Amino acid sequence: METVPLENVTPSKRSRVENGTSLGRLEVILLSLLSTSARTGYDVRKWLDRHGPYVGYSAQTSQIYRQLGKLVDREWAIPVPDPRDSGPDAKLYEITDQGRRKLQEWIDSPYEPPVRPLDPDFQVRLRFAGTHSPEKALELVRTELHFRREHRQNHLIVMALAEEDFGPDEDEEERYWREELIRLQSERGLYMVNSLMAWLEATEVRLEALIRQRDLKTKK
Repeated sequence: METVPLENVTPSKRSRVENGTSLGRLEVILLSLLSTSARTGYDVRKWLDRHGPYVGYSAQTSQIYRQLGKLVDREWAIPVPDPRDSGPDAKLYEITDQGRRKLQEWIDSPYEPPVRPLDPDFQVRLRFAGTHSPEKALELVRTELHFRREHRQNHLIVMALAEEDFGPDEDEEERYWREELIRLQSERGLYMVNSLMAWLEATEVRLEALIRQRDLKTKK
């Protein structure tokens, strides 16, 4: 995982880095997968090939094995041999108690939505922290929805080019086309944000209903 200098970390995130609750996305994915069962690096590769596009993350095979080695170095995972009838034994990785505690710290840490509405951080959070409980999933959805509502106004502002953005020899038709292209890009962002917010609102309602239904069954 790339190390970010603390002086470049915002104050709200710095304490989390210093306390060790910050994890890279691949670390989160590996620890989460190992928390359900022991896996080989190839197993992780297959999971990412299948599910990676839906959580907005992918990694090269060499990167997966390199990160698994780092988990072992940090005592968050241990390698165990996996005997094979044909060919050399494979290497399984099992999560340790320390690794589980590290993953739980990440699950319990505050979620801070990124400015980019389609950043993979939310998908990764919902996929791996949301499975902890419906309440956790609802908390993440509400946090994301609240943030998007506050920042939606930024996407309603049509971007305009300043005079210095035009070349000295551009005629009126060229200037109009460049401005129109900026408007098209702004509209794309607006449609994407609106679609995301619609999904978040629908998901919030579904999660609330699921929790109510579960609670009613518990009282019976």
